Amino acid sequence: MEFLISLALQVLILLVAVPALTGGGVMVRQGGFFRGLLVLVCIGLTNSILWFALTLLTVGMTLVLQFLTFGLVGLLINALAIKCTSAALKDVLYVRGFGSAFAAALIMVLGNCAIRYFLF
Repeated sequence: MEFLISLALQVLILLVAVPALTGGGVMVRQGGFFRGLLVLVCIGLTNSILWFALTLLTVGMTLVLQFLTFGLVGLLINALAIKCTSAALKDVLYVRGFGSAFAAALIMVLGNCAIRYFLF
């Protein structure tokens, strides 16, 4: 049950908070809950694939860099996942540029931290 509540709140962050705080730089086109859910799942899959590929290519150095930069590498990979998802789903997700994707990644991470803090 907590997973479904968390997922619904993450979709709301994507549909409401991200476009508002990025000035429309990242938004789900014709946003509905299920389109937001589709985008969220695609971002998650892309993020997992990017982490796996970068960890293999750098022989584990991605994890070390993540630790040494206090999570900045993770934000960059999340922003890259958002940008790649927008390229794959052009009719569903609009991203103005990498800066907007980075801001959206930061908002999503802070929103997920708030969800975990208040729900669990």
